[in-house]
Amino acid sequence: MLDRLCRVHDGLTVAGFALAAALIGLIAAAFCYEVAARYFFDAPTTWSHDLASYALAAVIFLSIPALTQRGAHVAVTYLTEGLPESWRRGLAKAVLLAAALVCLLAAWIGAAESWRQYAQGVETISANPVPKWWVSVFIPYGLLSSALHFLRNTFARP
Repeated sequence: MLDRLCRVHDGLTVAGFALAAALIGLIAAAFCYEVAARYFFDAPTTWSHDLASYALAAVIFLSIPALTQRGAHVAVTYLTEGLPESWRRGLAKAVLLAAALVCLLAAWIGAAESWRQYAQGVETISANPVPKWWVSVFIPYGLLSSALHFLRNTFARP
């Protein structure tokens, strides 16, 4: 059962990363369209900057779980390199657990804020306002998924 849940989590991580890559393409296309519309037709858009900024927020938090899964996040190893192997493993597990707890707390806060935005109908302040939770909902997803990857790495067999 746990293996199946891990496979589902891995699948969601891959799908999120693929969606993030597609959103990068969408951002590039929106800016190319904006440049062409502005300089060739003297008709700048009102939406391309908003789309790019909202999509960039999604890109970041859809990508974080994949980076966490691969261990590609920032790590300061200078202090641990001089430790004996047994201490290094123990410290690494403690750091992974701490990172998981911080991500869980931040995901909880982000989810509460996204829910508040949804419940109160909060919109972005822009030329083309959209519900703000459409943007912020990616924050708790990315942090919760990263927390699960940190926990999986903490308790994984060497």
